[in-house]
Amino acid sequence: MRVVVAGAGFAGLMAAWQLTQRGCDVVVLEARDRVGGRVWSQELIPGDPRTVIERGAEFVLDGYDVLRETLGELGLELADTVMSYYEREPRGGGPATAAQVGECAAWVAEAAAAVAPGTSLAEVAAGWAGEPAALAAYIARMETTSGMSADQLSAAVAEDATAGFGGRPSWRVAGGNQQVATGLAGRLGSAVRLASPVRAVRQDQHGVHLSTAAGTVTGDAAVIAVPMAVLRRLPIVPPVPGRQRAAWERSGLAHNAKLHMPLRKAAPASAVQSVPGRFWTWTAADGTGQVQPVLHAFAGTEQGLAGLEVSDGPATWAEQAAALRRELDPDPASAVLTTWNDDPWAGQSYSADTVTAAAAATAGPDVLAAPAGRIHFAGEHTAGHWAGLMEGALRSGQRAAAEVLTGRPQDC
Repeated sequence: MRVVVAGAGFAGLMAAWQLTQRGCDVVVLEARDRVGGRVWSQELIPGDPRTVIERGAEFVLDGYDVLRETLGELGLELADTVMSYYEREPRGGGPATAAQVGECAAWVAEAAAAVAPGTSLAEVAAGWAGEPAALAAYIARMETTSGMSADQLSAAVAEDATAGFGGRPSWRVAGGNQQVATGLAGRLGSAVRLASPVRAVRQDQHGVHLSTAAGTVTGDAAVIAVPMAVLRRLPIVPPVPGRQRAAWERSGLAHNAKLHMPLRKAAPASAVQSVPGRFWTWTAADGTGQVQPVLHAFAGTEQGLAGLEVSDGPATWAEQAAALRRELDPDPASAVLTTWNDDPWAGQSYSADTVTAAAAATAGPDVLAAPAGRIHFAGEHTAGHWAGLMEGALRSGQRAAAEVLTGRPQDC
């Protein structure tokens, strides 16, 4: 069987690897000049391996079982960040401790479990009768992470994989998360074709035909593993069913950006949230076990990114991050900014569980990922509970490969 995969991010590469192991002839078409998609590791200070940053997906969290298995296959290891992704000190709002924010989060999660699909996070959170500053910090955290305002977010985000507020550990791949992609691509060899964006997909009784600038690539089946924002504008003939297209159009596209600044002096591990700024900052250890000389930051929502003036570059955000972390000594002039919503091969940071997306899901939980004839779909946006995460991308690639091999839809 010949299978053509569009996209060399985690999802596409995992699907291709699984299919190759089962004897399929696979071609992977990638628009960029690198593999990894929205996973992108780079040295902040060239030549200094202590400064490897993740310009895209970063944290490895509880339950990342497929990622851990893949690391074992590739001979890679995890590095403990020493800080906790889940626990952050709120600053800039009213007085509230991390414990109070966690108490608010637990209350909202319990209340969210009892509401109807389509109820917003804002509606549920409005019932909190405790400390207002704790609620403000909680909402800031959820909006920052999800890249959407609370009135747009489904209440279900209160229970997703990133919504924990305790002091649990978190990790990164030692040396950079992108090594997972380069490792998988290395096993696929010449099957991966870079700088080969897919312009259109057509299927007929003879197979699936993917058009590129260099010509048409034909297979018995195809796996489309591109971000939702890209998938929406990709011509597919004949069109996918109307119910599926409607679900795609209602899927939430998160707005997020990342900032990294060198530190002039050593700092302990830490995690601090700017409540009004809709961004958080952290210092963390790498594969050496030492805290990197880097201040990392992550921001969310269209309004939040506009307030940080990211469309004009890193300067405003770097100044605000330095002001938030006055106990550190960052170098704002050397800040590196990464945005995804203006990237033509991404169009989004990741998928967001919005009220409209929740309403679309009532048509069937797997409607986003349903195969259309010979065409199968993968990507974090198809991963259900694991949507938006590296683990979700890998799981979706496994699922899509299984569908191709069995001819039947699979659970993610």
